[in-house]
Amino acid sequence: MIQESTIATRSEIQETRNTVVIGLNRSGILAYQRLRDQLRLRENLVGIIDINNKVNLNSRYLKDLKYLGKLSEFSNLVKIYNINHVLIAIDSDDISRMHEIIDLCKKDQIEYEIASEMQDVIYGHTIREIFKDLQRPLQPSKRQIIYSLAALGLMVLFFPLFLVVSLLIKLDSRGPVFYSQERVGINGRIFRIFKFRTMRVDAEKFSGPMLAQKNDPRITRVGRFLRKTRIDEIPQLMNVVIGDMHFIGPRPERPYFVEKYSREIPMYKNRLKVKPGITGLAQVEIGYDEDLEDVREKLKYDLKYIENYYSLRMHVDIFLKTLKVVFTAQGH
Repeated sequence: MIQESTIATRSEIQETRNTVVIGLNRSGILAYQRLRDQLRLRENLVGIIDINNKVNLNSRYLKDLKYLGKLSEFSNLVKIYNINHVLIAIDSDDISRMHEIIDLCKKDQIEYEIASEMQDVIYGHTIREIFKDLQRPLQPSKRQIIYSLAALGLMVLFFPLFLVVSLLIKLDSRGPVFYSQERVGINGRIFRIFKFRTMRVDAEKFSGPMLAQKNDPRITRVGRFLRKTRIDEIPQLMNVVIGDMHFIGPRPERPYFVEKYSREIPMYKNRLKVKPGITGLAQVEIGYDEDLEDVREKLKYDLKYIENYYSLRMHVDIFLKTLKVVFTAQGH
């Protein structure tokens, strides 16, 4: 399970942890069954709560579950069953309800865990174990060596393109060809990312850090084309060579925005569990984010990518979609 650090806790530690599952759906039922079969010492599985208020009490799905009630009755259920721990298990279609549930937990000072998609086993590991594995210090691996060599080869292959793009940038606007900026990588490590410059010089001098916008006046004519085709990202091959990034992964964000979004969006820091990538699932599905809601939406895809981190099929799919964006200039 994807676990976020507890924000709300009771002032007095109780001997028995009374747990309730929120989410009467595929993920919730799976979570309930797992907890029921693997209860830990001093843990009591109280039951399950529905979030959509449309439960059919005669449904066969409720036969082996202890149904407590609806999410709208949460505060009363907490008092009745002395609930002090919640496992939020929601499907991707209901993830917008996450913030509502967390607010209820905070209000009643309930400890909570978040389980996203609740995919039980991936290559023999639970999702919780995969995150644990990803947090362990890793020695330089064969994977990184292969990535670095592949990135070097691509830099040689793209060298003529580098020359053409550099010339176009210099002809279009004053300033350097390349752009370097601090970004946040795996486990919060700061590194400098390399890109072709797509904005005017000192674009944020007076405005401060800003997200890109539709028809953004800061972006140059050539820069607009580079962004649509994602060609501006090609210099990040050097970041792959160095080891700061992989080809595929969550896009690295600036420290300012990581701090901001970590305060405003639950689980945002979980996207820092893996190395960032030149392209990613969120980028091929959504594109550039323009507001906080876009960031929330992209986070769902980032977490989905991390849950399927070892899926070769998903990586191939992202790669093919990236090629489509490059050759059709469909980037946002």
